[in-house]
Amino acid sequence: MATYTPDQLARYFEHIGWDASSWPPTGTLTAAFLQELIHRQLARVPFESVSLHYSPTHLLSLDPEDLFHKIVGRNMGGYCMENNTFFGTILRSLGFNVTNTGGRVSHATAGRPGPGYMGWNHMVNLVTIDNDKFLVDVGFGYNGPSQPLALESGVIVPGIGTALRFKLTYTALPQHTDKSQRMWVYSYREGSKAAWTDAYAFTEMEFFPDDFAVMNVATMTLRRSFFLQTLFCVKMTLDAETGEPSGWLLLNHDQVKRKDRDGATVLVAELKTEEERVAALEKWFDIQLTEKEKTGIRDLSTELRGWSMD
Repeated sequence: MATYTPDQLARYFEHIGWDASSWPPTGTLTAAFLQELIHRQLARVPFESVSLHYSPTHLLSLDPEDLFHKIVGRNMGGYCMENNTFFGTILRSLGFNVTNTGGRVSHATAGRPGPGYMGWNHMVNLVTIDNDKFLVDVGFGYNGPSQPLALESGVIVPGIGTALRFKLTYTALPQHTDKSQRMWVYSYREGSKAAWTDAYAFTEMEFFPDDFAVMNVATMTLRRSFFLQTLFCVKMTLDAETGEPSGWLLLNHDQVKRKDRDGATVLVAELKTEEERVAALEKWFDIQLTEKEKTGIRDLSTELRGWSMD
């Protein structure tokens, strides 16, 4: 499997604002170290669909070298397969035992009626530390697991702040005709009185790069793909003094919002023109688009019509 060089790892740690001297040596990698690494990744590498809209080609590469250039070289992020391929390669390069696997996003997450799950359309990493296996997912946004989750069925785990909770359940899915089949279901809830939302299901079976290549084509080309229908950019925010997670910053189509650690959401900016949205991506997410990328959104349904790019 692909790995990054020591020089690339040094550039990555500089990118996420972590002193390279704090790296633990290979063989002493811990869940606590992994959790802090996840937080810094989520705060510096956004979960976003920008390149499916602002692009001359509207195509995405899952090649680890291309991802390194996009994420570290250009301050961008990506959607689940991009961010988790990249982060899985970082972890493997550091010495973690990493297995890439696939998932199915739920109808509830996708806005479809009824229970059930879609086809293979999500990617997660499974990391084994001292014989314990953890779910690691840096490609699902603010409702995703912001820490390693041990593969233990039914255990409720506190997330960021007082509201968010996570759990994994090992169970059959509604569409299974063979009810002895099992997958891990990742669920979350926001508030003690809120209902649980089953976000996605994943397997422990290893997926290969060719599997994700097929999934990637569907995600970036099917008209019903959420990522084609929605231009968004999401990143975690960290407290300036403690370095602990303080909430999330979200750009969704024509609005920028800030979500604090306890779930309260504040409108930061409304975007009426392409010029304003391009400026917002640079101001809030440090993403600078080229002129060719800016004009790549012309005539798409996600274009903000208030600014002509002629």
